[in-house]
Amino acid sequence: MRSFKGLFLVLGLASVALAQKAMVTNESPQFCTGMYSKQDWGGNIEPYIKVDLEYFLTKDENGNSSISIVIFEYSDIDGLGVQVSETSKHYVCSEELVAKGLCDSSELYQFIVNKNVTTKAEVLSTVLTTYGDNGLQYKIARTGYYCVACLSPQDFGSSKNTFKVLVNFQNAFGSLPAADIPKLPLYGLLSIVYAVCLCVYLFQVFKHRSELLLLQKYLAGFFVFLTVESIFTWSLFDVQNNNRKYPLPGAISFYVFFVSLLSSFKTSFSLFLLLIIALGYGVVYPKLNKKLMLKVKILAGCHFIFGVGFITYSYLSTQSQPNSGATGEDSSAGAGSWLVLLTAIPYAFTLVAFYFLILSSLSKTVKLLAENKQIVKLKMYQKLFRLIFASLLLLIFAFVISIILVFNDSLTDSIEKFWKFNNVLTDFWPSCLYFMVFIGIAIIWRPTDTSYLLALSDQVPSNVIDEESSEQPPVVSGDPSQFGNEFEFDDLDSLESAGLGRSSVNPFDDSNRYDSAKVKKPTPTEDEFDFPQDDAIEFDLEREQQKIEQASITSPPPGYRELEGSSFALEDELENDDEEEEAHKTASKSKKE
Repeated sequence: MRSFKGLFLVLGLASVALAQKAMVTNESPQFCTGMYSKQDWGGNIEPYIKVDLEYFLTKDENGNSSISIVIFEYSDIDGLGVQVSETSKHYVCSEELVAKGLCDSSELYQFIVNKNVTTKAEVLSTVLTTYGDNGLQYKIARTGYYCVACLSPQDFGSSKNTFKVLVNFQNAFGSLPAADIPKLPLYGLLSIVYAVCLCVYLFQVFKHRSELLLLQKYLAGFFVFLTVESIFTWSLFDVQNNNRKYPLPGAISFYVFFVSLLSSFKTSFSLFLLLIIALGYGVVYPKLNKKLMLKVKILAGCHFIFGVGFITYSYLSTQSQPNSGATGEDSSAGAGSWLVLLTAIPYAFTLVAFYFLILSSLSKTVKLLAENKQIVKLKMYQKLFRLIFASLLLLIFAFVISIILVFNDSLTDSIEKFWKFNNVLTDFWPSCLYFMVFIGIAIIWRPTDTSYLLALSDQVPSNVIDEESSEQPPVVSGDPSQFGNEFEFDDLDSLESAGLGRSSVNPFDDSNRYDSAKVKKPTPTEDEFDFPQDDAIEFDLEREQQKIEQASITSPPPGYRELEGSSFALEDELENDDEEEEAHKTASKSKKE
Protein backbone atom coordinates (compact mmCIF):
# COMPACT_ATOMS: atom_id res chain seq x y z
CA MET A 1 0.00 0.00 0.00
CA ARG A 2 2.89 2.38 0.61
CA SER A 3 3.89 2.29 -3.03
CA PHE A 4 0.38 2.50 -4.47
CA LYS A 5 0.89 5.97 -5.94
CA GLY A 6 4.21 4.97 -7.42
CA LEU A 7 2.53 2.00 -9.03
CA PHE A 8 0.00 4.33 -10.64
CA LEU A 9 2.73 6.64 -11.94
CA VAL A 10 4.76 3.78 -13.42
CA LEU A 11 1.79 2.04 -15.03
CA GLY A 12 -0.06 5.21 -15.99
CA LEU A 13 1.02 5.24 -19.64
CA ALA A 14 1.28 1.47 -19.89
CA SER A 15 -2.34 1.07 -18.79
CA VAL A 16 -3.75 3.53 -21.28
CA ALA A 17 -7.09 2.03 -22.15
CA LEU A 18 -7.16 0.23 -25.45
CA ALA A 19 -10.56 -1.30 -24.79
CA GLN A 20 -14.00 -0.02 -23.81
CA LYS A 21 -14.38 -2.76 -21.22
CA ALA A 22 -11.56 -3.95 -18.99
CA MET A 23 -11.10 -6.74 -16.49
CA VAL A 24 -9.59 -5.63 -13.19
CA THR A 25 -8.17 -8.49 -11.10
CA ASN A 26 -6.05 -9.00 -7.99
CA GLU A 27 -3.03 -9.41 -10.30
CA SER A 28 -3.86 -6.27 -12.33
CA PRO A 29 -5.70 -4.10 -9.77
CA GLN A 30 -6.02 -0.81 -11.74
CA PHE A 31 -7.08 0.32 -15.18
CA CYS A 32 -7.12 3.80 -16.73
CA THR A 33 -8.65 5.22 -19.89
CA GLY A 34 -9.60 8.57 -21.35
CA MET A 35 -13.25 9.53 -21.63
CA TYR A 36 -15.04 12.39 -23.36
CA SER A 37 -17.99 14.22 -21.92
CA LYS A 38 -21.18 14.40 -23.94
CA GLN A 39 -20.64 18.12 -24.52
CA ASP A 40 -17.11 17.66 -25.93
CA TRP A 41 -17.76 14.85 -28.44
CA GLY A 42 -21.50 14.32 -28.55
CA GLY A 43 -23.58 11.18 -28.47
CA ASN A 44 -26.95 9.71 -27.56
CA ILE A 45 -26.34 8.75 -23.93
CA GLU A 46 -24.68 10.17 -20.86
CA PRO A 47 -21.19 8.66 -20.39
CA TYR A 48 -20.60 6.62 -17.25
CA ILE A 49 -18.41 3.98 -15.59
CA LYS A 50 -19.94 0.81 -14.18
CA VAL A 51 -18.35 -2.11 -12.35
CA ASP A 52 -19.51 -5.72 -12.14
CA LEU A 53 -18.04 -8.15 -9.60
CA GLU A 54 -17.88 -11.45 -11.47
CA TYR A 55 -15.67 -13.62 -9.29
CA PHE A 56 -14.41 -13.60 -5.70
CA LEU A 57 -12.44 -16.20 -3.73
CA THR A 58 -10.99 -15.82 -0.27
CA LYS A 59 -8.36 -18.06 1.24
CA ASP A 60 -9.55 -17.39 4.80
CA GLU A 61 -13.28 -17.37 5.44
CA ASN A 62 -12.72 -15.59 8.75
CA GLY A 63 -10.64 -12.84 7.13
CA ASN A 64 -11.64 -9.74 5.20
CA SER A 65 -14.11 -10.63 2.41
CA SER A 66 -14.67 -7.24 0.82
CA ILE A 67 -13.24 -5.46 -2.20
CA SER A 68 -12.19 -1.82 -1.87
CA ILE A 69 -12.78 0.16 -5.07
CA VAL A 70 -12.12 3.76 -6.08
CA ILE A 71 -13.01 5.64 -9.29
CA PHE A 72 -11.29 8.96 -9.89
CA GLU A 73 -9.84 11.31 -12.48
CA TYR A 74 -6.08 10.79 -12.80
CA SER A 75 -5.19 14.40 -12.02
CA ASP A 76 -6.79 13.92 -8.55
CA ILE A 77 -4.45 11.12 -7.53
CA ASP A 78 -2.75 13.38 -5.00
CA GLY A 79 -6.05 13.59 -3.12
CA LEU A 80 -5.97 9.87 -2.32
CA GLY A 81 -4.37 8.36 0.79
CA VAL A 82 -3.00 9.73 4.02
CA GLN A 83 0.60 10.43 4.91
CA VAL A 84 1.70 8.19 7.78
CA SER A 85 5.33 9.25 7.81
CA GLU A 86 7.76 11.15 5.61
CA THR A 87 8.36 8.09 3.45
CA SER A 88 5.10 6.19 3.92
CA LYS A 89 1.58 6.78 2.64
CA HIS A 90 -1.47 4.56 3.13
CA TYR A 91 -4.39 4.49 0.70
CA VAL A 92 -6.96 2.16 2.35
CA CYS A 93 -8.47 2.81 5.75
CA SER A 94 -7.67 0.07 8.25
CA GLU A 95 -8.46 -0.48 11.93
CA GLU A 96 -4.94 0.68 12.77
CA LEU A 97 -5.46 3.98 10.96
CA VAL A 98 -8.86 4.42 12.62
CA ALA A 99 -7.21 3.99 16.01
CA LYS A 100 -4.65 6.66 15.08
CA GLY A 101 -7.41 9.01 13.97
CA LEU A 102 -6.18 9.15 10.37
CA CYS A 103 -9.56 7.98 8.99
CA ASP A 104 -13.11 7.48 10.23
CA SER A 105 -14.65 4.17 11.16
CA SER A 106 -17.27 4.78 8.45
CA GLU A 107 -14.44 4.64 5.92
CA LEU A 108 -13.11 1.27 7.09
CA TYR A 109 -11.71 -0.81 4.20
CA GLN A 110 -12.35 2.05 1.77
CA PHE A 111 -9.85 4.15 -0.14
CA ILE A 112 -9.05 7.27 1.82
CA VAL A 113 -10.02 10.57 0.17
CA ASN A 114 -8.20 13.62 1.54
CA LYS A 115 -10.89 16.18 2.30
CA ASN A 116 -8.32 18.98 2.43
CA VAL A 117 -7.48 18.58 -1.29
CA THR A 118 -9.74 20.16 -3.90
CA THR A 119 -10.36 17.66 -6.71
CA LYS A 120 -11.23 18.42 -10.34
CA ALA A 121 -13.81 15.63 -10.53
CA GLU A 122 -15.74 13.43 -8.16
CA VAL A 123 -13.78 10.72 -6.32
CA LEU A 124 -15.98 7.69 -5.65
CA SER A 125 -14.74 5.29 -2.97
CA THR A 126 -16.78 2.32 -1.73
CA VAL A 127 -16.68 -1.39 -0.86
CA LEU A 128 -18.08 -4.24 -2.99
CA THR A 129 -19.64 -6.99 -0.91
CA THR A 130 -21.91 -8.86 -3.38
CA TYR A 131 -21.76 -10.05 -6.97
CA GLY A 132 -23.06 -7.78 -9.68
CA ASP A 133 -22.83 -4.03 -10.08
CA ASN A 134 -23.73 -3.28 -6.43
CA GLY A 135 -25.71 -0.29 -7.70
CA LEU A 136 -22.44 1.55 -8.44
CA GLN A 137 -22.34 4.00 -11.35
CA TYR A 138 -19.92 6.87 -11.88
CA LYS A 139 -21.12 9.65 -14.20
CA ILE A 140 -18.63 11.48 -16.43
CA ALA A 141 -19.23 15.21 -16.19
CA ARG A 142 -15.95 16.39 -17.74
CA THR A 143 -13.44 15.04 -20.25
CA GLY A 144 -10.49 13.43 -18.55
CA TYR A 145 -8.36 10.39 -17.90
CA TYR A 146 -10.23 8.13 -15.46
CA CYS A 147 -8.96 5.23 -13.40
CA VAL A 148 -10.54 2.34 -11.51
CA ALA A 149 -8.53 0.66 -8.73
CA CYS A 150 -9.50 -2.36 -6.62
CA LEU A 151 -7.93 -3.96 -3.56
CA SER A 152 -9.03 -6.87 -1.40
CA PRO A 153 -6.43 -7.49 1.30
CA GLN A 154 -6.67 -10.25 3.86
CA ASP A 155 -5.74 -8.72 7.21
CA PHE A 156 -3.61 -6.34 5.08
CA GLY A 157 -0.89 -8.97 4.93
CA SER A 158 0.99 -10.53 2.04
CA SER A 159 -1.81 -12.90 1.09
CA LYS A 160 -4.63 -11.52 -1.03
CA ASN A 161 -8.10 -12.56 -2.06
CA THR A 162 -8.74 -13.50 -5.67
CA PHE A 163 -11.31 -11.43 -7.57
CA LYS A 164 -12.39 -10.30 -11.02
CA VAL A 165 -14.23 -7.07 -11.66
CA LEU A 166 -15.49 -6.15 -15.12
CA VAL A 167 -15.36 -2.38 -15.68
CA ASN A 168 -17.45 -0.77 -18.42
CA PHE A 169 -16.21 2.61 -19.66
CA GLN A 170 -19.27 3.73 -21.63
CA ASN A 171 -18.82 6.82 -23.79
CA ALA A 172 -21.65 8.88 -25.22
CA PHE A 173 -20.71 8.17 -28.85
CA GLY A 174 -20.57 4.37 -28.71
CA SER A 175 -18.37 1.44 -27.75
CA LEU A 176 -14.99 2.62 -29.06
CA PRO A 177 -12.52 3.89 -26.46
CA ALA A 178 -12.13 7.65 -26.38
CA ALA A 179 -8.49 7.35 -27.48
CA ASP A 180 -9.63 5.62 -30.69
CA ILE A 181 -12.69 7.66 -31.62
CA PRO A 182 -10.66 10.30 -33.56
CA LYS A 183 -9.50 7.56 -35.91
CA LEU A 184 -13.08 6.88 -37.03
CA PRO A 185 -13.52 10.17 -38.96
CA LEU A 186 -9.83 10.36 -39.86
CA TYR A 187 -9.81 6.95 -41.56
CA GLY A 188 -13.07 7.86 -43.28
CA LEU A 189 -11.41 11.00 -44.64
CA LEU A 190 -8.35 9.01 -45.71
CA SER A 191 -10.58 6.56 -47.60
CA ILE A 192 -12.20 9.44 -49.48
CA VAL A 193 -8.79 10.90 -50.38
CA TYR A 194 -7.64 7.46 -51.59
CA ALA A 195 -10.75 7.14 -53.76
CA VAL A 196 -10.33 10.61 -55.30
CA CYS A 197 -6.64 10.06 -56.07
CA LEU A 198 -7.46 6.63 -57.51
CA CYS A 199 -9.98 8.18 -59.92
CA VAL A 200 -7.39 10.73 -61.07
CA TYR A 201 -4.76 8.03 -61.57
CA LEU A 202 -7.14 5.69 -63.40
CA PHE A 203 -8.09 8.55 -65.71
CA GLN A 204 -4.42 8.92 -66.64
CA VAL A 205 -4.16 5.16 -67.08
CA PHE A 206 -7.19 5.15 -69.39
CA LYS A 207 -5.88 8.15 -71.30
CA HIS A 208 -2.54 6.42 -71.98
CA ARG A 209 -3.87 2.85 -72.02
CA SER A 210 -1.99 2.03 -75.24
CA GLU A 211 1.32 3.32 -73.84
CA LEU A 212 1.35 1.72 -70.38
CA LEU A 213 4.32 -0.02 -68.87
CA LEU A 214 3.90 -3.18 -66.83
CA LEU A 215 5.02 -1.34 -63.70
CA GLN A 216 2.29 1.25 -64.19
CA LYS A 217 -0.30 -1.52 -64.45
CA TYR A 218 0.97 -3.00 -61.18
CA LEU A 219 0.75 0.41 -59.52
CA ALA A 220 -2.81 0.89 -60.76
CA GLY A 221 -3.87 -2.53 -59.45
CA PHE A 222 -2.17 -1.95 -56.11
CA PHE A 223 -3.80 1.50 -55.92
CA VAL A 224 -7.20 -0.20 -56.14
CA PHE A 225 -6.19 -2.62 -53.37
CA LEU A 226 -5.05 0.22 -51.10
CA THR A 227 -8.33 2.08 -51.58
CA VAL A 228 -10.36 -1.03 -50.72
CA GLU A 229 -8.14 -1.74 -47.71
CA SER A 230 -8.59 1.78 -46.33
CA ILE A 231 -12.37 1.46 -46.67
CA PHE A 232 -12.33 -1.87 -44.82
CA THR A 233 -10.19 -0.36 -42.05
CA TRP A 234 -12.58 2.55 -41.61
CA SER A 235 -15.60 0.24 -41.61
CA LEU A 236 -13.98 -1.90 -38.89
CA PHE A 237 -13.85 1.06 -36.50
CA ASP A 238 -17.47 1.84 -37.32
CA VAL A 239 -18.53 -1.77 -36.61
CA GLN A 240 -16.65 -1.77 -33.31
CA ASN A 241 -18.20 1.51 -32.25
CA ASN A 242 -21.73 0.19 -32.86
CA ASN A 243 -21.17 -3.22 -31.29
CA ARG A 244 -22.88 -3.78 -27.93
CA LYS A 245 -22.38 -7.50 -27.47
CA TYR A 246 -20.02 -9.22 -25.06
CA PRO A 247 -17.94 -11.20 -25.76
CA LEU A 248 -17.08 -10.10 -29.29
CA PRO A 249 -19.23 -11.94 -31.87
CA GLY A 250 -17.50 -14.45 -34.12
CA ALA A 251 -18.34 -12.52 -37.29
CA ILE A 252 -16.63 -9.38 -35.97
CA SER A 253 -13.64 -11.40 -34.77
CA PHE A 254 -13.24 -12.85 -38.27
CA TYR A 255 -13.59 -9.37 -39.74
CA VAL A 256 -10.82 -8.18 -37.42
CA PHE A 257 -8.56 -10.99 -38.62
CA PHE A 258 -9.43 -10.30 -42.27
CA VAL A 259 -8.58 -6.60 -41.98
CA SER A 260 -5.32 -7.47 -40.21
CA LEU A 261 -4.41 -9.73 -43.15
CA LEU A 262 -5.10 -6.91 -45.61
CA SER A 263 -3.07 -4.42 -43.61
CA SER A 264 -0.15 -6.78 -43.15
CA PHE A 265 -0.13 -7.72 -46.84
CA LYS A 266 -0.19 -4.03 -47.77
CA THR A 267 2.86 -3.27 -45.65
CA SER A 268 4.84 -6.39 -46.57
CA PHE A 269 4.19 -6.20 -50.31
CA SER A 270 4.96 -2.48 -50.38
CA LEU A 271 8.32 -2.99 -48.68
CA PHE A 272 9.08 -6.00 -50.89
CA LEU A 273 8.27 -4.01 -54.03
CA LEU A 274 10.35 -1.05 -52.86
CA LEU A 275 13.32 -3.25 -52.05
CA ILE A 276 13.47 -5.05 -55.40
CA ILE A 277 13.06 -1.71 -57.20
CA ALA A 278 15.87 -0.29 -55.10
CA LEU A 279 18.00 -3.28 -56.08
CA GLY A 280 17.38 -2.43 -59.74
CA TYR A 281 14.93 -5.21 -60.61
CA GLY A 282 13.22 -4.59 -63.95
CA VAL A 283 14.93 -1.26 -64.50
CA VAL A 284 18.67 -1.77 -64.13
CA TYR A 285 18.80 -5.58 -64.24
CA PRO A 286 16.31 -7.91 -65.97
CA LYS A 287 16.53 -10.36 -63.07
CA LEU A 288 18.09 -10.48 -59.63
CA ASN A 289 20.31 -13.21 -58.30
CA LYS A 290 18.23 -16.21 -57.18
CA LYS A 291 19.79 -16.31 -53.72
CA LEU A 292 19.27 -12.59 -53.27
CA MET A 293 15.66 -12.81 -54.40
CA LEU A 294 15.09 -15.75 -52.02
CA LYS A 295 16.43 -13.73 -49.09
CA VAL A 296 14.16 -10.81 -49.96
CA LYS A 297 11.15 -13.16 -50.14
CA ILE A 298 12.03 -14.73 -46.77
CA LEU A 299 12.31 -11.28 -45.18
CA ALA A 300 8.97 -10.25 -46.67
CA GLY A 301 7.35 -13.49 -45.48
CA CYS A 302 8.62 -13.01 -41.92
CA HIS A 303 7.43 -9.42 -41.94
CA PHE A 304 3.99 -10.58 -43.12
CA ILE A 305 3.69 -13.25 -40.41
CA PHE A 306 4.82 -10.95 -37.61
CA GLY A 307 2.63 -8.20 -39.02
CA VAL A 308 -0.47 -10.40 -38.93
CA GLY A 309 0.22 -11.27 -35.29
CA PHE A 310 0.96 -7.70 -34.25
CA ILE A 311 -1.93 -6.06 -36.11
CA THR A 312 -4.41 -8.74 -35.03
CA TYR A 313 -3.42 -8.26 -31.41
CA SER A 314 -3.68 -4.49 -31.80
CA TYR A 315 -7.18 -4.73 -33.22
CA LEU A 316 -8.29 -7.21 -30.59
CA SER A 317 -6.93 -4.97 -27.85
CA THR A 318 -9.04 -2.08 -29.18
CA GLN A 319 -12.28 -4.04 -29.36
CA SER A 320 -15.30 -3.07 -27.35
CA GLN A 321 -14.95 -5.87 -24.82
CA PRO A 322 -11.93 -7.74 -23.46
CA ASN A 323 -11.59 -11.50 -23.60
CA SER A 324 -13.24 -13.13 -20.61
CA GLY A 325 -11.09 -15.41 -18.51
CA ALA A 326 -12.09 -18.72 -17.00
CA THR A 327 -13.74 -18.40 -13.61
CA GLY A 328 -11.52 -19.40 -10.75
CA GLU A 329 -8.27 -18.85 -12.63
CA ASP A 330 -5.86 -15.99 -11.96
CA SER A 331 -5.15 -13.72 -14.91
CA SER A 332 -1.54 -12.76 -15.30
CA ALA A 333 -0.84 -9.05 -15.61
CA GLY A 334 2.35 -9.72 -17.51
CA ALA A 335 0.83 -12.06 -20.09
CA GLY A 336 -0.42 -9.20 -22.23
CA SER A 337 2.92 -7.41 -22.03
CA TRP A 338 4.81 -10.50 -23.11
CA LEU A 339 2.38 -10.99 -25.99
CA VAL A 340 2.97 -7.42 -27.10
CA LEU A 341 6.73 -7.95 -27.03
CA LEU A 342 6.51 -11.26 -28.91
CA THR A 343 4.61 -9.60 -31.75
CA ALA A 344 5.95 -6.04 -31.73
CA ILE A 345 9.71 -6.66 -31.46
CA PRO A 346 10.05 -9.04 -34.49
CA TYR A 347 7.70 -6.84 -36.49
CA ALA A 348 9.74 -3.74 -35.68
CA PHE A 349 12.99 -5.58 -36.42
CA THR A 350 11.88 -6.66 -39.91
CA LEU A 351 10.53 -3.16 -40.57
CA VAL A 352 13.86 -1.55 -39.65
CA ALA A 353 15.70 -4.16 -41.73
CA PHE A 354 13.56 -3.32 -44.75
CA TYR A 355 14.14 0.41 -44.34
CA PHE A 356 17.90 -0.06 -44.01
CA LEU A 357 18.14 -2.37 -47.05
CA ILE A 358 15.96 -0.10 -49.18
CA LEU A 359 17.99 3.03 -48.40
CA SER A 360 21.37 1.31 -48.82
CA SER A 361 20.29 -0.39 -52.08
CA LEU A 362 18.96 2.88 -53.43
CA SER A 363 22.23 4.66 -52.73
CA LYS A 364 24.18 1.94 -54.56
CA THR A 365 21.81 1.97 -57.52
CA VAL A 366 21.97 5.75 -57.77
CA LYS A 367 25.76 5.57 -57.76
CA LEU A 368 25.74 2.93 -60.52
CA LEU A 369 23.37 4.94 -62.70
CA ALA A 370 25.47 8.07 -62.22
CA GLU A 371 28.61 6.23 -63.33
CA ASN A 372 26.85 4.91 -66.44
CA LYS A 373 25.28 8.31 -67.18
CA GLN A 374 21.69 7.01 -67.22
CA ILE A 375 20.23 10.46 -66.71
CA VAL A 376 16.49 9.77 -66.68
CA LYS A 377 16.60 6.68 -64.50
CA LEU A 378 19.06 8.45 -62.23
CA LYS A 379 16.61 11.30 -61.69
CA MET A 380 13.79 8.84 -60.96
CA TYR A 381 15.82 6.97 -58.36
CA GLN A 382 17.03 10.19 -56.78
CA LYS A 383 13.43 11.34 -56.34
CA LEU A 384 12.51 7.97 -54.85
CA PHE A 385 15.45 8.14 -52.46
CA ARG A 386 14.46 11.62 -51.26
CA LEU A 387 10.84 10.54 -50.85
CA ILE A 388 11.63 7.52 -48.66
CA PHE A 389 14.23 9.38 -46.65
CA ALA A 390 11.78 12.23 -46.00
CA SER A 391 9.12 9.76 -44.82
CA LEU A 392 11.60 8.21 -42.40
CA LEU A 393 12.48 11.64 -41.02
CA LEU A 394 8.80 12.48 -40.55
CA LEU A 395 8.23 9.18 -38.73
CA ILE A 396 11.14 9.90 -36.38
CA PHE A 397 9.85 13.46 -35.96
CA ALA A 398 6.47 12.16 -34.73
CA PHE A 399 8.23 9.85 -32.27
CA VAL A 400 10.36 12.70 -30.94
CA ILE A 401 7.31 14.94 -30.56
CA SER A 402 5.60 12.18 -28.58
CA ILE A 403 8.55 11.92 -26.20
CA ILE A 404 8.72 15.70 -25.77
CA LEU A 405 5.02 15.91 -25.00
CA VAL A 406 5.27 13.13 -22.43
CA PHE A 407 8.32 14.35 -20.56
CA ASN A 408 7.92 18.11 -21.01
CA ASP A 409 5.45 18.36 -18.12
CA SER A 410 4.97 16.25 -15.04
CA LEU A 411 3.94 12.66 -15.60
CA THR A 412 0.41 13.37 -14.40
CA ASP A 413 -0.05 16.35 -16.73
CA SER A 414 1.51 14.46 -19.64
CA ILE A 415 -0.90 11.56 -19.25
CA GLU A 416 -3.79 14.01 -19.04
CA LYS A 417 -2.84 15.57 -22.38
CA PHE A 418 -1.26 12.68 -24.28
CA TRP A 419 -4.10 10.16 -24.23
CA LYS A 420 -6.20 12.24 -26.66
CA PHE A 421 -3.76 11.98 -29.57
CA ASN A 422 -1.56 9.03 -28.58
CA ASN A 423 -3.24 6.59 -30.97
CA VAL A 424 -3.38 9.21 -33.72
CA LEU A 425 0.41 9.59 -33.63
CA THR A 426 1.17 5.89 -33.31
CA ASP A 427 -1.46 4.53 -35.72
CA PHE A 428 -2.95 7.11 -38.07
CA TRP A 429 0.19 9.17 -38.72
CA PRO A 430 2.11 6.18 -40.21
CA SER A 431 -0.91 5.51 -42.43
CA CYS A 432 -0.75 9.10 -43.70
CA LEU A 433 2.99 8.77 -44.34
CA TYR A 434 2.39 5.57 -46.29
CA PHE A 435 -0.23 7.33 -48.40
CA MET A 436 2.14 10.20 -49.20
CA VAL A 437 4.98 7.83 -50.15
CA PHE A 438 2.76 5.76 -52.43
CA ILE A 439 1.32 8.84 -54.12
CA GLY A 440 4.87 10.09 -54.66
CA ILE A 441 5.88 6.80 -56.31
CA ALA A 442 2.75 6.87 -58.47
CA ILE A 443 3.63 10.39 -59.61
CA ILE A 444 7.23 9.43 -60.44
CA TRP A 445 6.06 6.51 -62.60
CA ARG A 446 2.87 8.18 -63.83
CA PRO A 447 1.61 7.38 -67.35
CA THR A 448 2.64 10.00 -69.92
CA ASP A 449 2.79 10.33 -73.70
CA THR A 450 6.45 9.28 -73.73
CA SER A 451 6.57 6.73 -70.91
CA TYR A 452 6.68 3.90 -73.46
CA LEU A 453 10.22 5.02 -74.27
CA LEU A 454 11.29 3.50 -70.95
CA ALA A 455 11.13 0.14 -72.68
CA LEU A 456 13.80 1.32 -75.13
CA SER A 457 16.29 2.07 -72.36
CA ASP A 458 18.68 -0.71 -71.37
CA GLN A 459 21.28 -0.58 -68.62
CA VAL A 460 24.69 -1.21 -70.22
CA PRO A 461 27.71 -1.78 -67.93
CA SER A 462 30.36 0.90 -68.21
CA ASN A 463 33.11 -1.60 -69.04
CA VAL A 464 31.15 -2.78 -72.08
CA ILE A 465 30.76 0.81 -73.19
CA ASP A 466 34.51 1.38 -72.85
CA GLU A 467 35.32 -1.76 -74.86
CA GLU A 468 32.89 -1.00 -77.67
CA SER A 469 33.31 2.76 -77.85
CA SER A 470 36.24 2.49 -80.31
CA GLU A 471 34.28 0.07 -82.54
CA GLN A 472 31.02 2.00 -82.63
CA PRO A 473 30.07 3.61 -85.98
CA PRO A 474 29.73 7.35 -86.16
CA VAL A 475 26.51 8.96 -85.02
CA VAL A 476 23.80 8.51 -87.63
CA SER A 477 21.41 11.38 -87.88
CA GLY A 478 17.80 10.40 -87.28
CA ASP A 479 18.53 7.18 -85.33
CA PRO A 480 16.80 7.55 -81.93
CA SER A 481 18.14 4.24 -80.56
CA GLN A 482 21.68 5.60 -80.39
CA PHE A 483 20.72 8.20 -77.81
CA GLY A 484 19.78 5.59 -75.16
CA ASN A 485 17.56 6.99 -72.41
CA GLU A 486 18.50 10.66 -72.79
CA PHE A 487 14.99 12.04 -72.83
CA GLU A 488 12.57 13.87 -70.60
CA PHE A 489 9.09 12.42 -70.08
CA ASP A 490 7.08 15.55 -70.69
CA ASP A 491 9.42 17.44 -73.06
CA LEU A 492 8.45 16.43 -76.57
CA ASP A 493 10.11 19.51 -78.04
CA SER A 494 13.49 18.53 -76.64
CA LEU A 495 12.91 14.96 -77.79
CA GLU A 496 12.28 16.07 -81.35
CA SER A 497 15.21 18.47 -81.39
CA ALA A 498 17.53 15.85 -79.89
CA GLY A 499 16.58 12.97 -82.18
CA LEU A 500 13.95 13.38 -84.80
CA GLY A 501 14.72 17.01 -85.65
CA ARG A 502 18.39 16.47 -86.42
CA SER A 503 17.93 14.57 -89.65
CA SER A 504 18.55 16.45 -92.91
CA VAL A 505 17.59 13.41 -95.02
CA ASN A 506 14.10 13.28 -96.38
CA PRO A 507 12.58 10.05 -95.00
CA PHE A 508 10.11 9.94 -97.86
CA ASP A 509 12.71 9.90 -100.69
CA ASP A 510 12.16 7.28 -103.39
CA SER A 511 14.56 4.40 -102.83
CA ASN A 512 14.06 3.21 -106.45
CA ARG A 513 15.00 6.47 -108.11
CA TYR A 514 17.88 6.78 -110.58
CA ASP A 515 21.20 6.70 -108.72
CA SER A 516 23.40 9.40 -110.24
CA ALA A 517 26.34 8.29 -108.14
CA LYS A 518 26.78 5.32 -110.46
CA VAL A 519 27.05 7.60 -113.53
CA LYS A 520 30.46 8.78 -114.59
CA LYS A 521 30.60 12.41 -113.66
CA PRO A 522 32.39 14.93 -115.91
CA THR A 523 35.63 16.43 -114.89
CA PRO A 524 35.65 19.96 -113.47
CA THR A 525 36.87 21.30 -116.84
CA GLU A 526 34.00 19.67 -118.71
CA ASP A 527 31.30 20.68 -116.17
CA GLU A 528 30.20 24.19 -117.00
CA PHE A 529 27.48 24.15 -114.29
CA ASP A 530 28.35 24.03 -110.59
CA PHE A 531 25.13 23.27 -108.68
CA PRO A 532 25.06 23.53 -104.86
CA GLN A 533 25.27 20.24 -103.01
CA ASP A 534 22.18 21.05 -100.97
CA ASP A 535 20.00 21.41 -104.13
CA ALA A 536 17.26 18.75 -104.02
CA ILE A 537 17.01 18.53 -107.90
CA GLU A 538 19.31 15.99 -109.52
CA PHE A 539 20.16 16.17 -113.24
CA ASP A 540 20.92 13.44 -115.68
CA LEU A 541 24.14 15.00 -116.99
CA GLU A 542 24.93 12.17 -119.33
CA ARG A 543 21.60 12.49 -121.09
CA GLU A 544 21.97 16.27 -121.53
CA GLN A 545 25.52 15.85 -122.81
CA GLN A 546 24.29 13.38 -125.44
CA LYS A 547 21.61 15.85 -126.54
CA ILE A 548 24.16 18.64 -126.92
CA GLU A 549 26.51 16.41 -128.98
CA GLN A 550 23.64 15.25 -131.24
CA ALA A 551 22.52 18.83 -131.80
CA SER A 552 26.05 19.95 -132.72
CA ILE A 553 26.33 17.19 -135.39
CA THR A 554 22.94 17.69 -137.08
CA SER A 555 22.71 21.50 -136.84
CA PRO A 556 24.98 24.29 -138.08
CA PRO A 557 26.57 26.62 -135.57
CA PRO A 558 23.72 28.63 -134.10
CA GLY A 559 23.46 32.32 -134.18
CA TYR A 560 22.58 34.50 -131.32
CA ARG A 561 18.80 33.95 -131.58
CA GLU A 562 19.15 30.25 -132.20
CA LEU A 563 21.41 29.90 -129.19
CA GLU A 564 18.88 31.80 -127.12
CA GLY A 565 16.05 29.58 -128.34
CA SER A 566 18.00 26.41 -127.56
CA SER A 567 18.65 27.65 -124.05
CA PHE A 568 14.92 28.24 -123.57
CA ALA A 569 14.23 24.75 -124.85
CA LEU A 570 16.76 23.33 -122.44
CA GLU A 571 15.09 25.15 -119.57
CA ASP A 572 11.70 23.74 -120.61
CA GLU A 573 13.09 20.22 -120.66
CA LEU A 574 14.62 20.74 -117.23
CA GLU A 575 11.27 21.95 -115.89
CA ASN A 576 9.55 18.89 -117.37
CA ASP A 577 12.15 16.67 -115.70
CA ASP A 578 11.51 18.48 -112.38
CA GLU A 579 7.78 17.89 -112.69
CA GLU A 580 8.32 14.22 -113.49
CA GLU A 581 10.66 13.90 -110.49
CA GLU A 582 8.15 15.59 -108.15
CA ALA A 583 5.32 13.35 -109.38
CA HIS A 584 7.51 10.32 -108.85
CA LYS A 585 8.26 11.40 -105.28
CA THR A 586 4.59 11.99 -104.55
CA ALA A 587 3.67 8.51 -105.83
CA SER A 588 6.41 6.93 -103.69
CA LYS A 589 5.21 8.82 -100.61
CA SER A 590 1.64 7.61 -101.17
CA LYS A 591 2.80 4.01 -101.44
CA LYS A 592 4.75 4.29 -98.18
CA GLU A 593 1.77 5.77 -96.37
